Amino acid sequence: MTNKNEPIRHHYIPQFILRNFCFNDKNHLIYYDVQNKTVSVKETRDVFMSRLLYMDEVNHPVDRMRIERDFAEYEREVSGIINGSFLKDDEIIISKEEEDKLKVFFALMGFRSKNTYDTFETSISKDGKALYSSYQEDGKLTDLWKRNLGLLVNCRSPEDIDTHRRIDDPIKKFMQRDVFGYCGRHFSLVECREPHEFIIGDAFPTVIRGEGVIEMYAILPISPNRVLLSVCEGAEWTPLDVRVLRERVLRKPNSANDGRIRILNTIINEEEIANINQHIANSAKVGLAFRSKAVLTQFGIHSAFMDNEGINEEEVQKNA
Repeated sequence: MTNKNEPIRHHYIPQFILRNFCFNDKNHLIYYDVQNKTVSVKETRDVFMSRLLYMDEVNHPVDRMRIERDFAEYEREVSGIINGSFLKDDEIIISKEEEDKLKVFFALMGFRSKNTYDTFETSISKDGKALYSSYQEDGKLTDLWKRNLGLLVNCRSPEDIDTHRRIDDPIKKFMQRDVFGYCGRHFSLVECREPHEFIIGDAFPTVIRGEGVIEMYAILPISPNRVLLSVCEGAEWTPLDVRVLRERVLRKPNSANDGRIRILNTIINEEEIANINQHIANSAKVGLAFRSKAVLTQFGIHSAFMDNEGINEEEVQKNA
């Protein structure tokens, strides 16, 4: 049982990002259900969420919604950076502390997802269970996930994670990988020209890998017009047919005169937009969201949607 003061819808993609994809002031966006292959109009509160996902009565019996509330605070801090600068400016200047906060926050997006919860609940391998057994003796790995999530959500820098004495070692290593990459990470910002738009999916971030399992960069849509890229150092030197995006798109930002980080917005071409959208579409397991019905006919996502039965185009046209 929950009381009326407890948040029930726990979003694994923040609503402050989803609202940027709305086509009206009523928080409506167009939503494609991957499993049912249907298109409908939904409110942001009803997508990319799972009811009571972060409720934790084991580690936080007094305040079982603490993880959800802590995420709400972290999202408030990050929304000021994203909506206040990355969505408006062509030259973004951020401090090292702000960059660290963003790196940890976006690394957490993968760990906080419903897909990760499901993995800990049902899909951990025998070797994985053996690894985690010394950290969770009763074998309830979703409790291990929530315990570590509740600690990570209060970290604001890589150093906070590295020096935290209560985060379990395997989780700490995974987070260090996602925050640092293998040789370091930096942010790049890209923009598409109208009438093209970016989409957003439940795989957030969408990870792009090179040969083998080495990550090159992660795609983080923040609006229909702009995507933040979390780039692993050296990705710009991989072959173009592997990285897809041009070298200059993945470039490392320069330092400003006062030591802060200077990120320049880059407008990308139609092929690059299509490739980003295709990667997002291919990685989605639950759904995709977008602002305009015109996206249904654009580039790589054309074949993913237009040939499927069950698209309610009449409803989309009526509401969009």
